[in-house]
Amino acid sequence: MASQCHFHDSDGNCNQPWASRGVCAAPADGSAAALVQHADQRQLCEHNPPHGFRGLCKGPEAAATLKMLRELRDPAVCHYPTCAVVGSGGGLLGARHGAEIDAHSAVIRINLAPDAEMAAQSKYAPHRHLSTWEQDVGTRTTWRVMAMEGYGYLSHYGRFWLRPPDGHGVNENMTGIPQEPLLAIGCHTPGRVGRCRARRLRQTFAHPWSASYLISPLLFKRWSDAHFRGVRGQRVLSTGMYAIALASQLCGTTHIYGFGNGSCPHACYHYYDCGETAGKLGVEQSQMFGDDPKATGGYHNFSEQARVLRRLAARGTIVAHWGTCSRGEAGAPAELVNHKRERRHGARASRRRGERGGGASKGEARSRRKGKRSAGGSTCGGIV
Repeated sequence: MASQCHFHDSDGNCNQPWASRGVCAAPADGSAAALVQHADQRQLCEHNPPHGFRGLCKGPEAAATLKMLRELRDPAVCHYPTCAVVGSGGGLLGARHGAEIDAHSAVIRINLAPDAEMAAQSKYAPHRHLSTWEQDVGTRTTWRVMAMEGYGYLSHYGRFWLRPPDGHGVNENMTGIPQEPLLAIGCHTPGRVGRCRARRLRQTFAHPWSASYLISPLLFKRWSDAHFRGVRGQRVLSTGMYAIALASQLCGTTHIYGFGNGSCPHACYHYYDCGETAGKLGVEQSQMFGDDPKATGGYHNFSEQARVLRRLAARGTIVAHWGTCSRGEAGAPAELVNHKRERRHGARASRRRGERGGGASKGEARSRRKGKRSAGGSTCGGIV
C-alpha cells in the first residue's frame, strides 16, 4: 500500500511528514551540501555570518540548537534533471520565455517576484495582460529562494502566525501554513537576536508542517570564495546568486532567465516595477550595475555578478537565456497597459471608499505597504 502524502507541492511531488534523511546529503565530491542539516557543523561553527552560524554555537542553548539543525527534515525531492532559475530582470519583458521556463523539471523564483498571474494583478507592473505575462515569465513555481529578511514579512512567519507568547497571531501551532511553493531560506545573521535566532529558526523549520528549508551558509561561502573574493562593494551574495548556488546542488542542468549580463543598461531592473506606473520603484539596470557601491548599500556588486554569470555560461556551468533589452508593455494590448492616470483615479476611488467607511484599516494598509516593499526583497535583493 502506497504511503500517504503529507502534501503535494505545485509540481505534484509527494511530501511525507518527516521524510527520511539523506535526500539532500552533501555531494560525494566534497562540495558543500545544499541544506544546513547536512553541513559540516565544525565548519559551520568556525565561520561568522553570512558564511557560518558561529553565533548559534555559543551559550547554554548551543548544543540543543545544533541538534535541532541536524535533525531538520529534507524535502521529498532534492534532485531535478533541469531547473529554470528565474531572476527579476527587465530582460524577461518581451522575451517570450514563459513556456520554456514552465517546461523545466523545477522552476526556482527569487524572493516574491511574481509569476504570470501575480504580475497581471499588480498596479505597478507595465501591463495587466495575463496571456503576455504567461508568455514572458511563466506560471509555475517549485521553489522560492529568499533571505530571512523577506521571509519575515510573510503571514505564516511564526511571529505573525502563532498566538502569544510565541507571536502576535491567533494560531496554536504551525498547522495550516502554506505548503507551496517550497521555500529555501538564507540567514545572514544567526545569533541570539533577530529573525535568525534559535527560537525563530525552530518555529520556522523544526516542525512537521514546514515547507521551508534552511540553505547551508557554507554553500554561500564556497561561491563567494570562488567568484567574489576581494570584490569591492560585495558583502554577500545576492539572492539571485543564492538561487543559482542552490540550483548547482539540486539540478542536473541549470538554466537562468531574467538575469542581467551588463549589456542592457536602460532595461528595467525589475520586470514588475517597470513602465509608466512604476514611479520611484522603477529604476534602470545602469543604476544598479554602475560603479557606485551606494546603489546597493555596498551589499552586492552587480557588475561583477554579470561578469561571473558570463564566465559560468562560457564554461557550461549554467545555460544563460539573457532575454531582451526592451522595456515597458512587451506587446500587451493597449487597453490593458497600466497608465499613471488610471493609478491616480484608483487612488482617489480608494480615498472615497475610505471616507465612506469602506476603506482598509491602518493595520491592513501597513501590511500592504510591507508586502509591496518585500515583493522582490530589498532594493539589493530583487535580483536581475
